[in-house]
Amino acid sequence: MAELVIKDVDDATLEKLAKQAEAFGRSLQEELRIILNRAAQFAEVRRSAADMRAKLSGRHHTDSVELQREDRSR
Repeated sequence: MAELVIKDVDDATLEKLAKQAEAFGRSLQEELRIILNRAAQFAEVRRSAADMRAKLSGRHHTDSVELQREDRSR
């Protein structure tokens, strides 16, 4: 696995992250790994959502509120 060095991290930020890690019973290193993994996954989800929006753009879409009202009135 690769190593990562982050320079010039604000002391207050580092302290907050350390407290967060402690609250979850994790080491600071483990907490930072989790944060980075989640950020990478979120970026992937955003790309997928953007791709889906691009594929659906220009099409007419039914208002889901209307569909729900129709379904409830049955």
